[in-house]
Amino acid sequence: MTAPRILFTGATGYLGGDALIALMQEFPHWERTCTCLVRNKERGALLTALYPQVRQVYCDLSGSAVLEREAAAADIVIHCASIEDTNSSKALARGLAKRTRNGPAFWICLSGTDNLGWRTIEQHNYGEAADKVYDDFDGIAEVIALPDTAPHRDVEKIQLESGSDNIKVAIVCAPCVYGLGRGCGNTRSIQIPDLAKYTIEKGKAFIVGKGLNQWPNIHVQDLSSIIVSLVKEAAEGGGAATWNEQGYYFAENGEHVWRDIVEQVAEEAKSQGLVHNSDIVSLSAEEADKQIPFAGLFYGTDSRCNGIRARKVLGWKPVGYSIEQEICRAVKEEAVRLQM
Repeated sequence: MTAPRILFTGATGYLGGDALIALMQEFPHWERTCTCLVRNKERGALLTALYPQVRQVYCDLSGSAVLEREAAAADIVIHCASIEDTNSSKALARGLAKRTRNGPAFWICLSGTDNLGWRTIEQHNYGEAADKVYDDFDGIAEVIALPDTAPHRDVEKIQLESGSDNIKVAIVCAPCVYGLGRGCGNTRSIQIPDLAKYTIEKGKAFIVGKGLNQWPNIHVQDLSSIIVSLVKEAAEGGGAATWNEQGYYFAENGEHVWRDIVEQVAEEAKSQGLVHNSDIVSLSAEEADKQIPFAGLFYGTDSRCNGIRARKVLGWKPVGYSIEQEICRAVKEEAVRLQM
């Protein structure tokens, strides 16, 4: 297999950093043909220490001209940077449209399953359970047509609308991701660590509303394996993967009820001697947002999906340990960070 020209964004972030490690483990000879977008020399130095042959371009996501130029020269773009930023997706789409190399270009993007919480937001019934479960295989038409009010919908529309015979797009939609990242920059996730941090600092945990809402979850290395599988198929001209309107992949390995997770975090903090009791308080979404940014969205919405596509078309099999097994490690790590 000829090494493709790869453009990688988010290479020193939590998700992107782990995905880059997984990619280079699978294809070490691709290091010479990989370009990574990095914000500054400090981040670049971290990357150089791991992969000295990777080409680096210093630019943030506002650098439209640079993003456009680099995308135009790439065979595969792996976009693991901000899933909220429309500017970068527009620039990458323009660049890929200008590409003149033989064969189609492939664009693999990250999104997040908080987009499925749009109904909770609209109905303002945070902390409540719902029966709706999205399906990325038989129900793909519904998934790629979420309301414009859904989180990340503006970014996803840019990406999906760029799909054509010449630009093959895949969106990997990440849920609550846990586990220690293997990358050279940020190795800490958000939802479980932030919840543990709050519990240790405040001496109590919280749920949003009744805490009965459910979310999917996945170990970070299992998420990376989906990305690597898509890159492999892209390097073979598309391979067994499906793209564009059929190119939406929920990354999930089960789901949890947030109240159950919060109770376990509180109990674990108590057992480690970090708090005096395992008390839990109920907060409104607005109150929760004052404690942790986006807490209403991250801990209060109902977000349910079945990740069928990656299993069926890529043969993906998650192997990571469960989110329940992560709690002990996450609480210990946050205690160390807080110097407890």
